[in-house]
Parts: sequence; structure tokens; C-alpha cells
Amino acid sequence: MNHTAARPRTATYARGEDTRSRLIEAAIEAFGTYGYDATSTRRLAEQAGTTLPSIQYYFGGKEGLYRAAVEHIAHSMNERMAPVAERVNVALRKSTLRRGEILELLNQLLDGFIALMMSEDRDSRKRFLSRAESERSVALDLFRESIRRQVVQPAAALIGRLIGQPADDAHVLLRTVAIVGQVSVFCHIGAQRALGWQEFSDEQVRTVQSVIREHTEAILNAVTRKKK
Repeated sequence: MNHTAARPRTATYARGEDTRSRLIEAAIEAFGTYGYDATSTRRLAEQAGTTLPSIQYYFGGKEGLYRAAVEHIAHSMNERMAPVAERVNVALRKSTLRRGEILELLNQLLDGFIALMMSEDRDSRKRFLSRAESERSVALDLFRESIRRQVVQPAAALIGRLIGQPADDAHVLLRTVAIVGQVSVFCHIGAQRALGWQEFSDEQVRTVQSVIREHTEAILNAVTRKKK
């Protein structure tokens, strides 16, 4: 009897999660294409194939749905980047890491970030993030914090170790932002257009990873030589 009673609740929960997911995906697409002010709740509901009251029910309104879209993108980034960031943090607890090992960890971190920025489902997310940046949305703070924690912070720790400076040193942070910024450019659709690529294939992702590795190693080798 208990099992029978559980089935409707499970089915209702599954439908609710499906509706919620469809609204978030519709929000990412619509907000990225039209902007926050020009996107109506009616458009969002129609695009998600659901009813207007469902936005209020699941998110409390348009602003709540917008924040949920940012949280969804940030959560996706965390899932992709957390494993390599954790490897970096574990490795840095050792005091005997060789330069080559540190550099390889940095390259792995950047490789993961590149793969994330260039993954095939990123177009709508790129538009959303670009539009949110242009609108100076405070909701993006959550995404920026994820980038800082999962990419910038471990990268700064590695770069600091490579050049013999604390991770929070101003010069270390400047170089970290410059190096990570090489990857961030691929978050923008303009990069794809400038390259004449219709989509980012696996081969093109590997090509970008190789180029970023070369640039990163050249920058850090130049800094090391300068310090000697």
C-alpha cells in the first residue's frame, strides 16, 4: 500500500523537475537572445512549453528564474572543474613538486577550462553570459565566484609556486588573470566567428589547448629568466 502511494508523488516530482529544467533552459536561451528587460514571462513560459503560473510557482517570478539560470551555469562549471581543481590543491600540499609537475598541473587546469568554454552546448550559455555582462547583472557574482574558486585560485597557487611568490602577490594575480584570460575569450561567440569555425570540434579544442599551453609556458619561462 505504501509503494502504491509513493508512485504518484514520484511521478509528480519528476514532472516538476522536468518543468523546472525546461524553464531554466528557456531562460538561458531567451535572456541571452533578448536581454532581461525585453524577455517577458509569457515568452519564457511559451518557450518552455508550460504555463505562466509555473514561473511563479517554481522560481517566485522572472528575477528568481534569472538567478536560477545563473546558478545552473555555475553548477555545471563547478561539476566540470572541481575534480582538476581538487587535484591541484592536493598536489600543492607537497613541498617537493618539480617545476615540470607544477606546469603540467597548470596546463591540465587550463585544458579543462578550455574544454568547458568550447563545449558543444555552450552557444546559448555564451550568449546569456555575454548579455548578462553587458547588462551588469549582479546575479553574475555567483558565476564569477565559481570561476575564482575553481580556476583562478588554483591557477594563482600554481603560478605563484612556479615564480617563487605568494599566490596573493599582486604580480602573481596579474599574470594569472592574463593567462586565464586567454581561455575566457573563447566564451565569446566573436572568437568563433573570427576563426571562421562553425562549431568547436574536438580537434579544434585540442588545437586551442596546444596553443594556450605554448603561450602559458612561454610567459612563465620569460618571467623565470627575468628573475634570475
